[in-house]
Amino acid sequence: MISIVDLYFFSIQYFSLKRACKMTTRIFSLVCLFSLSMNSAANYTCSGPVSGVSIEPSNGNVIVENMGGLAWPRLCSVDPDNEINGISASTCMVIYSTLITAQKDKRGVVLWFNDGKDCSSSSHAPWRLLTGWYFGPKLQ
Repeated sequence: MISIVDLYFFSIQYFSLKRACKMTTRIFSLVCLFSLSMNSAANYTCSGPVSGVSIEPSNGNVIVENMGGLAWPRLCSVDPDNEINGISASTCMVIYSTLITAQKDKRGVVLWFNDGKDCSSSSHAPWRLLTGWYFGPKLQ
């Protein structure tokens, strides 16, 4: 038989465990929300028209006069001996082709970044390698 004392101690343990689970769930939820908000604050996109797609003859670097609001960004190199920005020459050729298509068809592109900056020239200086660029260009 269960005594009143046993029932009393069982109920204390049960409600203490229930309270601890609620607290753990709340803390976990707050940590998740904080993580998501920190991650989304660092990501952004640059989008807009493309013009002046070119390749530097001396090193094969693909540079663009205007791309998604960025002025003269240096993207990658089509020269297999001059890989830059961690992008292979074959991937760079696809990027170049995408940009030429956007320029020819008067379409825009979207690029995704994760460096917590913005699309301004103070964040991405002309003639410099793009930082934080992790996806795109995607045709609009």
